[in-house]
Amino acid sequence: MSKCLVLFVEGETEVEFYKQVIANARKKRENGTLDINIECKNVPGVGGFKNIALRKFTKEIKPKYGEDCQFVVALCRDTDVFEISPKPPVKWDEVERDMYDAGASEVIHVCAKRSIEDWFLCDIEGIKAFLRLSKKTKVSGRTGYEKLKNLYKSVNKMYYKGMRSNGMISKLDIDKIVDSVKDQLYPLYVVLGVELPKKKTK
Repeated sequence: MSKCLVLFVEGETEVEFYKQVIANARKKRENGTLDINIECKNVPGVGGFKNIALRKFTKEIKPKYGEDCQFVVALCRDTDVFEISPKPPVKWDEVERDMYDAGASEVIHVCAKRSIEDWFLCDIEGIKAFLRLSKKTKVSGRTGYEKLKNLYKSVNKMYYKGMRSNGMISKLDIDKIVDSVKDQLYPLYVVLGVELPKKKTK
């Protein structure tokens, strides 16, 4: 039986980033290959998880791989919208149930604490190098998104959440980021059959 991992993400930046994460996981495998087909689909904005994701899964992914394929669906998202909102825009248990009803054999949640920009900032040196900023450049902002936006602004560029990064993602040290947020990426690496070293406990 063939197996397919379907990642649903919140923007083009995320599509770029998760493709790099998958490439990183492939490198970590002994034989350099992954025993699973992979699809990475953008569902713009968090609301897209409610209907666009399900539609893409049933109309695009399933017909492509057929009924005898085993599907693992990964819902990849930021948590900031849900941490501050008393009425979260998406009920994840409902999204999960819909995916199971539509034929998923497993549904995992990959949650970037606060935002994916906080993940990117784990390689602040890479971002500064990409923007040709001095290593001593101070980083200001309350959230990861604000910090990244301000760094871009300092070189008269704009950072748009969810839009293509115009080269930034390819300059990031993915190993460094994965190591920093391995607890959050763990469910994804399990599906990919890659063991991440445990964080050392004191």
